[in-house]
Amino acid sequence: MLVLTGAMIVASMTASQPARAHAFPAAEEPLVGSTISAFPKQVSIKFDAPIESLFAQLDVVDGNGKHEDSAAPTLDADQHTLSVPVKPLKPGDYTVKWSVVAQDGHRTEGSYTFTLAGGAQ
Repeated sequence: MLVLTGAMIVASMTASQPARAHAFPAAEEPLVGSTISAFPKQVSIKFDAPIESLFAQLDVVDGNGKHEDSAAPTLDADQHTLSVPVKPLKPGDYTVKWSVVAQDGHRTEGSYTFTLAGGAQ
């Protein structure tokens, strides 16, 4: 019975601990919801906590779901900024989809949009 009580204490301590820091976007380029006039050469997101490069995903898709990223994403030396180069974009709406795992093991994901104004190429 003593072993069961000890296991119950450990389980209750684990369940009551607050969640560790998850990695969430702190800055994006292009900005969330922005309309830009010149196509970007890359899309990047700076996270508020270090992330693991092995589990980092960053995709840029057009309004038809076509991938516009031109290579795998890279993680800067600071382990906070994830970037992906993009093909020359045509005017239109684009969605940036991201999924990362913080160094503490917690996964977060999300997406945002930006618009490339007409006439920019």
